[in-house]
Amino acid sequence: MERVTLILLYLAIPSLLFSAIQKVLSWKNGSKPKAKFPGPRQFPLVGRIHDLPRFSLWLKFKEWADEFGPIYYTRAVENEFIIVTDEKIAEELLVKRGYIYSGRPQIRSLIKHKEGPAYSALMDRHDIWKTQRKWAHAAMAEAYKHHFYGHVEAEMKRYLGLLLLDPARFLDYTREYCGRVMSRLAWDDATQGRLNGESADTTLHCMSVSGPITNTVTPLWFLPSFINPWYKFEVKREREQRQWWINLFRIAKQRMLRGDLPSDTWAYRYFEQLRREGNVTLEQTKDQEDFASCMIGFLNLVGVVTISGPLKFYLMAMALHPHWQKKAQEEIDRVCGDRMPTMQDYEKLPIVRACLKETVRWRSGVPLGVPHQAERDDEYRGVKIRKGTIILACEWALNRVPTKYPDGDNFRPERWLEPGWPTYQEPLTRYPNFREGQAMHTFGFGRRTCLGQNIVDDETFVFGAAVLWAFNLGQKVCPCTGRPVPIDTQATNSHVILEPLPYEISIKVRSEERARQILDGYKEVQAQLRV
Repeated sequence: MERVTLILLYLAIPSLLFSAIQKVLSWKNGSKPKAKFPGPRQFPLVGRIHDLPRFSLWLKFKEWADEFGPIYYTRAVENEFIIVTDEKIAEELLVKRGYIYSGRPQIRSLIKHKEGPAYSALMDRHDIWKTQRKWAHAAMAEAYKHHFYGHVEAEMKRYLGLLLLDPARFLDYTREYCGRVMSRLAWDDATQGRLNGESADTTLHCMSVSGPITNTVTPLWFLPSFINPWYKFEVKREREQRQWWINLFRIAKQRMLRGDLPSDTWAYRYFEQLRREGNVTLEQTKDQEDFASCMIGFLNLVGVVTISGPLKFYLMAMALHPHWQKKAQEEIDRVCGDRMPTMQDYEKLPIVRACLKETVRWRSGVPLGVPHQAERDDEYRGVKIRKGTIILACEWALNRVPTKYPDGDNFRPERWLEPGWPTYQEPLTRYPNFREGQAMHTFGFGRRTCLGQNIVDDETFVFGAAVLWAFNLGQKVCPCTGRPVPIDTQATNSHVILEPLPYEISIKVRSEERARQILDGYKEVQAQLRV
């Protein structure tokens, strides 16, 4: 504690001297102080980096928002931040002025991510980004028209079977379920699902404040490579990831040439496009293959943790809120009876959709928000914003604005179901959902909005309904004390797109007959899914 006090004193004294000199100079020159946003006091050179935690940073940003208001300024060494916690302000900057605020800041521990072609969501806005985003948008939209060709329901039958046989591994199976759906859509190889999830998790670690120390203490990144473990790790990780993607791409190309690659894959869509352009043999340079394999590979990768995190929180929420679990199960039983729910039941299960929507509000998978960067100088409300400034619409705070989300710290699905709540929308056959309507800021803003709303809507709905159709969830009881095992609902890996840390719940099949139905469904898809 004494050491921390000395450090703060060291930082504070230069700050006071600096402020005093500035004040004297302003008196001398007769100049008016420049307009600026409110915010915590900034120290010379370091800004406020000393009290920005690497883990659960969104809680600090929310604390400052409560003190300084819905838009404020802070700095961490050379990085300037404007934190926004009001939806209207976020839309004014990131949507209406999206032509200015659609850049991406440098993530120090990812190599050349702004240039591409590996991570389209992290690139600057240039031709590679435009080409990949346009292609991914069209591919996702076409798949959504067919509700992802039934792959979501098929993988759900596998998931329920695994959960019945080994419920203790529910967290592993949940991420694998998401990875398998995406890998089937990308390459027709759901067996890559587990590796897909692991690769996504490692990538997110490397791009997060909670990851390598070089993301916050950036000078360490520039150490010579032979004494730089962070750089060596990233070189190895990226090389292996891109080699994995290009191997899957080439396997899919050979299958396309043989005529046995399914037409409902994104790889098929890409190769068919080449053929329509006259490239019948699919001959490509290494750079062309690298571009395409990264485009499909990243689309595959980004759809894993963005969905598995919310699903893990949903299981947690249902275990902790048995009243809402029971209400959802009654709705499911009334509509579906003895069959597993599918997308055909979507309109008739608003309670399930409300529980899912509330889960994502209550425990956001992207609580910091995804950062935007000013691509040129601008002015907002009379305050100059310099090129390179990072704009963060803090999702954790946005989801707790009292006028829109009363009792925001608590799990309240009724806010989506009952007239009188600010977020209520009709008809309930349509709302709530993850495609449109209230609280769509979860998917970002403007030209950087996530392209995955449709698959999130389908995949989470089928999962949320099917799990409650099959199982009763509850808190695990300690055999020694007889008391419920506590769950820390805010314990996460703190990645920019995060998952909860491992927790335990009780998962019990609802009846012997339901167990038989689950196993019948598992057997039904066993062959086609290469179980």
